[in-house]
Amino acid sequence: MATKRKLDSAPPVEEEPVDPSDELMFLALGGGNEVGRSCHIIQYRGKTVMLDAGIHPAYDGLAALPFYDEFDLSTVDVLLITHFHMDHAASLPYVLAKTNFKGRVYMTHPTKAIYKWLMQDSVRVQNTHSTSESMTPLVTEQDITSTLPLIQTIAFHATQTYSSIRITPYPAGHVLGAAMYLISIAGLNILFTGDYSRESDRHLIPASVPKGVKVDVLITESTFGVASHIPRLERETALMKSVTGILNRGGRVLMPVFAIGRAQELLLILEDYWTRHEEYQKYPIYYASNLAKKCMVVYQTYIDAMNDNIRSAFQKRLAEAADGSGTSGGPWDFRFIRSLKSLERFEDVGGCVMLASPGMMQNGVSRALLERWAPDSKNGVVVTGYSVEGTMAKLILTEPETIQATMTARLSGVKGMSRNSDEKVMVPRRCTVQEFSFAAHVDGTENREFVEEVGAPVVILVHGEKTNMMRFKSKLLSLNAQKAVPVKVFSPANCEELRIPFRRDKVAKVVGQLANKIQPPTVLPSPPPSGDENGADEKKPKLTSEEDQIVSGVLVQNDFKLSLMAPEDLKEYAGLTTTTIMCRQRLTLAAAGPELIRWALEGTFGAIKVLSEATDGVKKDDEEMEDADEEVAQPTDTGFEVMGAVRVMMHDQGETVVEWEGNVHNDSIADAVLAVLLSVESSPAAVKQSSKQHSHSHAHDKPKRNPHAHLSPEERLARLCMFLESHFGADAITPINTPRLPATYDDDDTAGKEKATATELARLHGLGIPVPGLEVRIDKLVATIWLETLDVECSVRSFKDRVAAVVERGTEVVRPLWE
Repeated sequence: MATKRKLDSAPPVEEEPVDPSDELMFLALGGGNEVGRSCHIIQYRGKTVMLDAGIHPAYDGLAALPFYDEFDLSTVDVLLITHFHMDHAASLPYVLAKTNFKGRVYMTHPTKAIYKWLMQDSVRVQNTHSTSESMTPLVTEQDITSTLPLIQTIAFHATQTYSSIRITPYPAGHVLGAAMYLISIAGLNILFTGDYSRESDRHLIPASVPKGVKVDVLITESTFGVASHIPRLERETALMKSVTGILNRGGRVLMPVFAIGRAQELLLILEDYWTRHEEYQKYPIYYASNLAKKCMVVYQTYIDAMNDNIRSAFQKRLAEAADGSGTSGGPWDFRFIRSLKSLERFEDVGGCVMLASPGMMQNGVSRALLERWAPDSKNGVVVTGYSVEGTMAKLILTEPETIQATMTARLSGVKGMSRNSDEKVMVPRRCTVQEFSFAAHVDGTENREFVEEVGAPVVILVHGEKTNMMRFKSKLLSLNAQKAVPVKVFSPANCEELRIPFRRDKVAKVVGQLANKIQPPTVLPSPPPSGDENGADEKKPKLTSEEDQIVSGVLVQNDFKLSLMAPEDLKEYAGLTTTTIMCRQRLTLAAAGPELIRWALEGTFGAIKVLSEATDGVKKDDEEMEDADEEVAQPTDTGFEVMGAVRVMMHDQGETVVEWEGNVHNDSIADAVLAVLLSVESSPAAVKQSSKQHSHSHAHDKPKRNPHAHLSPEERLARLCMFLESHFGADAITPINTPRLPATYDDDDTAGKEKATATELARLHGLGIPVPGLEVRIDKLVATIWLETLDVECSVRSFKDRVAAVVERGTEVVRPLWE
């Protein structure tokens, strides 16, 4: 079990503390200082992306998995699978079916098509060749089938956005469908290469740097370290010389390969050589894989994801099919290569070339054939792919004298087997072993050139044995001497948490009503001269600059974009609504009067605001009262406002109501006010204060008049205007000073119009109406209200009806103005 620890990163240049939200967190759950079980976690600004979910080919069971128990997978937003190889995708069914993962999974279309067949075949092989009867498989075929609908596909160069994370895949040149991912989170661009190749081969598009994108962090493989590949032509020549040499001495050639990927490239090389050399066409070439036929259909489908060589061959076949000639087959229609589903159908007689999976020879057909052919010195093993430490492919390169047999070999009785002291069945190894690297990984030179071309200030190395990775890291660091800004290079091991600060200015855009209130910055004048003619400096007032303005509002973050707005604009600009909660508490204080309560509140909170004065309904001497005024008792409420937040209203019969707008600040004040009120009657100080008051508490002042009695026309007009303003807005109502003219006057009768206007104004003033009418203006809609008759004039019928309805309700409230 690995222990998670924090990897110290280079300290930032500034000494100020770094905001945790500005740090990029990288954690390798697999593939850190090793090749196999690739799985990486990146976190930034609250978003989490998981890269690949593979297994280690050298281990079995849970030991082959990445260290998933070191991270909470339920927090992952997006999981990206680069390609279908087992060390990058084989634990995906386990993640989807056996963990608390809740995010989305993306891979390219060819990757998903091959992934299904590859995973199902892998489960069958593990169940068949398991060395322990008690071992429970990590996943079943049912797990694979049930999780397939959870995988979403994405096309090359197409950007997908999920949870504010932008994802764009680019061809990686490793295998069909392999992708590099450009990930953008809050403006931070991260490029993850996965396994990639820049070599031009026979069927794949080589990887290239995304154009027009500034990459901030590059996460790249370092499989071959600083080693360089032999030129492609030389490798193909040496490979075919080795293969034909084994056939010429009467032996059989075993080429362990991955079922899909490099196998297709080797098939194209062998087919081309056999086509050009008739003398070797008598030797059959077998492609031993249960997936051969199924996956070749995928290769024939996704021609557009391959290079011009395959596309040209495909177009040629289509043209021949159209004219009826049909002389050539398609790019994946082989003449000299046969598909072999199982060894039971294989007649092991004479020389042949056998491409068998899996490439690491841990089990399956390649392992069975190795144990069968190893004792014969005429036979040969040709390793063409990368070999992981701990696997049989890596062991066989050391040319051991014996190899351990699997259960299948023991049952079949391979000739020459022996048992050692530990009861292990050993098979002698006399066959030749050669290695020709056709692994689709960049070498040290190609990787370094790619890193320099990307130009990212931060580089993280993954997917490489520790020795190779350290050599490549040293090479990159040695290049910093030629650069003005050195590149930071990290090579974290598994479960080492890496945190890299990316300090960025946070800018908020002011929108809505707040934007209208901001004064544009004024241009500062030229500096005044040092002094006037009298030698005194000229003093001019400083103009207000943008920095002097203080704007307050609600800060809203949407998709990592900050906006500052007024609460009233939340619905329009942010799709949010505001709610105000009014809190009310009722108390009964029979013995506490307004003066005692006021004295207690002032003693605790200082000065308080009096909201109303108590009245007993007695009329003033200079007012006449209507009959209704004598029947309706006037209110005797008294109120206080504490700290501008809490209102204390006292009603008749000792009832006290405490009201406030609910929030953290006001709630604390309200709690203190309630505590004062509950203790006001029993407090000794309150008793002493109340003893100083008069024996009676009623007021002797004359009562104020009823504000609703005997309204003047001016008051009624003011209330009607208030009613209209509440419906249409304060700026929409404008008085009209010119009365409406009779229709009997012609347009050129100016004297008649003036006389009529003066007469009309005199009559209106006689009725007590201050102005002839009101104008209601909403944008381009204008309506006129004539107060004498309450007629409404407007060219738009709908707006006229609306204003007329409001006027009708308003006149019912304020009573007619023309009585």
